[in-house]
Amino acid sequence: MNTARIPILTRSETTSVRPRDILYAESELRLVLIHTKQRQYRYYGKLDELMRFLGDSFYRCHVSWIINFDEVVSIKNNAVHMSDGKMILLGRNKFQAVRKAYIAYLRGGIDMRKPC
Repeated sequence: MNTARIPILTRSETTSVRPRDILYAESELRLVLIHTKQRQYRYYGKLDELMRFLGDSFYRCHVSWIINFDEVVSIKNNAVHMSDGKMILLGRNKFQAVRKAYIAYLRGGIDMRKPC
């Protein structure tokens, strides 16, 4: 379900973010951190819930990470290099699956929402 905006609710703020503005998202314990070029959003939630709002350009590359393939610069040396300079490390057994999914995405292929 790719919606126009994703609602973000915290104790002190109610806001939203467009999926296309998201570079990547991560989880730390019960917090979800959404990283955009402008700012970082923090709220209590789960990455699985966030994935329901995201389109085919998003991929769950790790139990704690969702990446936007549109913002990937390269995948090398067991890491995903993002457009903001962030390097997301991958386990040895995840590297090939993420690389394969990225190539398929670039070619307009398979459903990226499936985790590796």
